Order: sequence, then structure tokens, then C-alpha cells
Amino acid sequence: MTTVVRVVPTPRAPAGVSYSADPPPERTGRWAALDVARGVAVAGMLLVEQLPAGPHPLPWLRHASWNGWTGADLVFPAFLFLVGIGVDQMLGRRGASGLARLARRAVALVVIGILFNAWAADDADFSGARWPGVLQRIGLVSVTCGLVVVLARRRIWPVLVIAGALLVTYAQLLTRVPLACGTGVITPACNLPGRVDAAAFGSAHIYHHGIFGHDPEGLLSTMGALATALIGVAVGRFLRERQGWRTVGLLAGAAFVAWLATHVGLAGPTVNKRLWTPAFVLLTAATSIALLLVCHLVADVIATRANPVARVGARAIAWPWAALGRNALIVYVGQHVLGAILERTPAHDGGRLTSAAGYLQGRVLANGWFGLDSQWTYVVAMLLLWSAIAAAMHCARWYVTL
Repeated sequence: MTTVVRVVPTPRAPAGVSYSADPPPERTGRWAALDVARGVAVAGMLLVEQLPAGPHPLPWLRHASWNGWTGADLVFPAFLFLVGIGVDQMLGRRGASGLARLARRAVALVVIGILFNAWAADDADFSGARWPGVLQRIGLVSVTCGLVVVLARRRIWPVLVIAGALLVTYAQLLTRVPLACGTGVITPACNLPGRVDAAAFGSAHIYHHGIFGHDPEGLLSTMGALATALIGVAVGRFLRERQGWRTVGLLAGAAFVAWLATHVGLAGPTVNKRLWTPAFVLLTAATSIALLLVCHLVADVIATRANPVARVGARAIAWPWAALGRNALIVYVGQHVLGAILERTPAHDGGRLTSAAGYLQGRVLANGWFGLDSQWTYVVAMLLLWSAIAAAMHCARWYVTL
């Protein structure tokens, strides 16, 4: 008997950047694009928070005072969007038992956030400490997001439906709940989230700097923040499990539609980061999707090409961002603590009393680097410092997680 072996030729891949539409064989490992995108978000947070006052106002790096948005307003939502992806991946590995870890992480983040707020306050005690905060919001959103993912049995559409229901409900609360100052009023002095925050935490324990009579990481506005993370869950899973140019195109189209909806009045109340309005959720979902797609193409597609120049170049671009992303917690908390120490430590600049941060900017970094003024040199120095710390930890495989 003669055995005939048929050899089926493998079709040649088209020229240009391409990759298989099949999901990767190992879906439980780390996702390079997620680490890189998280690193970009952390660097953005550091840039926004550490940029000192200087000769240039740089309004695009300062949070919008109320309605509207700037580049600074896009950073934290991108991080929460990526938190949703990370939560979904962890639950994919651990199942429902991962909720216990999320709960412990949430408690730890809330405690760290409150302790930092108390330490950084002017009186350095709990009498006027702010209860809400960035870390507190991350903890609350992550554990609630995990609960939704488990209840949805890891299906995409129920997650999106819940995110949509949150946005519709939140929009109705913002516009229809009557207040003493009016119904549907959304001003710094009159808004429902501000009333809820004051009632829940007490006016002494919410954000009270400047003109804002509410907390930008308050209780009711967490509905919008949770929707941001849930959209991240759906987008991340869709991109990871259905890789291919068609998926990239669909997500890019969805981002454009979300962005357009916020500019033609189809997303409810106006874009407002302080209240995390539904329009703000859709706007930042669009920009976060764009960030993830770019990181995916660099870290997952080009970095795995056969062409050595493209592969090495993409990996060289992605590596420092991935290092920041792998140690996002230590970089974010560390830069906060160091920044607060520099701001609170007195220093003499000639006959003028200033802070250590002011002395560094006015004296040590006054001549600038690479043609930058002292304002930009200061924040670039901070970014380089924490990038070096993250890179060293990444090389040593030291990662601080909760």
C-alpha cells in the first residue's frame, strides 16, 4: 500500500504589517500593549501633577476649571480604562476567587489614599483630611468592576449593557433630581454630586481647594468612572480575543462615533471631568481606545515582525513605557510623596524663603536642559528619575503590587 502525503502550500502573507486574526495560543500571560499603555498613562499623570508654575501657563496641561476638557483631563480616565482590562485579565486567570484579591487591593488603596491625604494636608492630621481621592477611586472601581465581570460570566455584551445603564442613570440623576438651587443645574456651586459628597463625607473631608464645592473623585461621580472601566473590559477583551485588522478598524470606528457623540450633543450633559459626566466618559473612552490601539500595533504587532529592524525598533520604543507600567503603583505613589516633600520642605533662595521644589526650579535647573526652560526641565527631571527607578526594578524583576 502506498501512502500519499499531500503538501499544502502555506499562503504568503501580504506585504506590510500584518498579523493573524486567530487569538494567541496563550491568553493568560501578560499583554505587552496593556503594560505599555499603562506606562504612558502613568507618565501623563506624573507630567500633569508635577508640572510647576512657571513663565508659561500651559492651559492644555491644567485641568479644565469646569466644563470642557484639556489634555490633563484625559490621563486619569485612560488609567481607569486600563484598570478594567487588568481586572478582566486577572479574573480570567483566577476566576471568581480573584474577587477576594480585588477586595484586599481595594481596601489597601483606600487606606493608602486616606493616609496620604492626611499627611499631605496643611494640618497633617485627620481633622481636615480628604476621604475620597485618586487611589480610593481606583480601589472602589476595580472591585466593583470585578464583581460585574463575574456576574456577567465574562461575556462582553452584558458588561457593555451595564456600562450603558450606568451612564443613562447617571445622566438622569444629574438633570432631573431637584435641588434647592435648581433642577438640572450643573455649576460649581450647584450640582447633585456635590450635595451627595457633602452629605456622605462631610464638607470638611472633601476637595475644598479653589472654587470647587465638591470632590472630583466623589461618590456619585464614581458611576461614570465605573462605566469607563467597564468599557475598558469590553474593548480589551474584544481586541485580545479577535486580533486582526478588522477588529482594529471596528474599534477605531467605535472611538470616532463616541468622540462625535460628545460634540453633537448626543451624550447628555456637557463634558465635565470634575463630575465625570456621561459625555466625558464617551470622550475619554474614544481617546483611551486610540491609545490602546497604538500601543497594540507597536508592542504586539510590529514588535513580533520577522523584520529585525522593525522588531528591535518597536521593542526599544515599548520597553521604557512597559517598565513604567509594570510598576505603576510605586511610580504614582512615589512621585506624589516626593513632590509633596519638595513642596513642603522650606529652602532659602538668596533672601527669599521658598520650597525645595522652588529652589530646584529657580537655582539648580534654572539654565534648563536641551533648550527647555526651568519649568519643563523640572518635570522632565522628575519623569527621568522615576523612569530610571522603574527601569531598574523592571530589569531586576521587582514589581510592587497589592
